[in-house]
Amino acid sequence: MYEEYWNLREPPFENTPNPKFFFYSERHNEALSRLQYIVRERKACGVLTGVYGCGKTLILQALRKSTESEGCRYSVVNNPRLDDLGMLRFILRGLVGREVPADKADVLMAMQTYIENVALDGKHTVIAIDEAHAISSPDVFEELRLLLNFQTESRFLVTLLLVGQPELAPKVESNKQLNQRVNLHFHIDAFSEEDTARYIKHRLEISGDGNEEIFTPEAVDLLHRHSGGIPRWLNHFCHMSLLAGYTKNARRITPEIAEEAVQSVKGSV
Repeated sequence: MYEEYWNLREPPFENTPNPKFFFYSERHNEALSRLQYIVRERKACGVLTGVYGCGKTLILQALRKSTESEGCRYSVVNNPRLDDLGMLRFILRGLVGREVPADKADVLMAMQTYIENVALDGKHTVIAIDEAHAISSPDVFEELRLLLNFQTESRFLVTLLLVGQPELAPKVESNKQLNQRVNLHFHIDAFSEEDTARYIKHRLEISGDGNEEIFTPEAVDLLHRHSGGIPRWLNHFCHMSLLAGYTKNARRITPEIAEEAVQSVKGSV
């Protein structure tokens, strides 16, 4: 709606995990680099935590984009509220791309065959569980741990990535055998004020903005305070700010426009 008005090719603040918009804050960049190491070196398990809306899923998508071309084969579970058999079937379906058996033994045999064939082809299997903090059953964590038994004498044939909110960490730690397999625990914090300003500028540049000063520094400060540095809230507030500025024929997003946008979002949640 407002893209042409602000000289944009596309909406810059969509809350979708598009790797094109990945913002390399120092902490996000470090998280991505460490996960790339875990996958490329074919380690057993990595755990990534962070508060709601801080960009974990986007990091996972950026990781996938950067390593699939190198021969990694992914299965990503986005809704892990499943029992142990449901989890295994979902993972297998993500790997093979077709309907899978209903019997647990058949699922495990099919999964073993697929993973071993991937390895024989010189590639690597990655199983990523997003929103893993939502897993409620210890049996599911145990089943995921057992997938790490697919290995040779020299390396793991599967890398397991668990991504979720901070409450994921104690759930992993409660399964001592799984926790012993974890090669990486990494936590993402919210943006600093400087990161927030760079994030907004980055998103606008990717979207084709010809004017890097759409948001005044005072408006950016206000948006940072209201969002707490959480990218998801920043996206909501910036999107509504651009819409409000467009309807007012504003030349820049001022603190007054940003405040109005914030209140319109808060009033709808």
